[in-house]
Amino acid sequence: MKTLHFGLLGKENTSPFIVTAILYSIFLCLPFIYFLYLKGQPHSSNFESMDEEGKTIVVKNWTDNAESRQFKLLTRVSIFSAALSFGALGAAVSFITRVRRSGAFNHKITIRELISIQTIGAVFAFILSLIFMGEMIGGTLFPNADEFYYIIYIPAALAKLLVWSFLAGFAERFVPNILENLTKLKDVNEES
Repeated sequence: MKTLHFGLLGKENTSPFIVTAILYSIFLCLPFIYFLYLKGQPHSSNFESMDEEGKTIVVKNWTDNAESRQFKLLTRVSIFSAALSFGALGAAVSFITRVRRSGAFNHKITIRELISIQTIGAVFAFILSLIFMGEMIGGTLFPNADEFYYIIYIPAALAKLLVWSFLAGFAERFVPNILENLTKLKDVNEES
């Protein structure tokens, strides 16, 4: 009878790693979750205050004003946190499914190593988001760079970003290949 060691990933012991992968992805997605929570709250939080001269002033809560600096910052952080989360989740799904399919998987992986693999997937998703934002690649399959900071309000564009972020983590060579192709394109343009 085989005994399973909780801290090692093997073909028979994937559930703690699946739970860890999901929790790590949720952790990365917390700013996005917080943004969604704030957007769901009623926007009636104006209150009155007195200044030094005794005059009444109306103070708006920043969640009421979608054009305030704080709300814009939260929106942008939310976009990238969702992309990071999906990139990390893609890397974990790719790795765990490879381990489960592999009959001759001898190397045992710890949860710490899985988190480092997810972090690499998150970094690839972040780089891909910057590529989209910088209009280095484009088309109907990709999110539109002109609406990147408002992508969170456009469901189709947000879905494209999240799918591409997942793929950036899932396919390990995807983002490095894009960067290599962009470098070659830059070299061709400089030679012309």
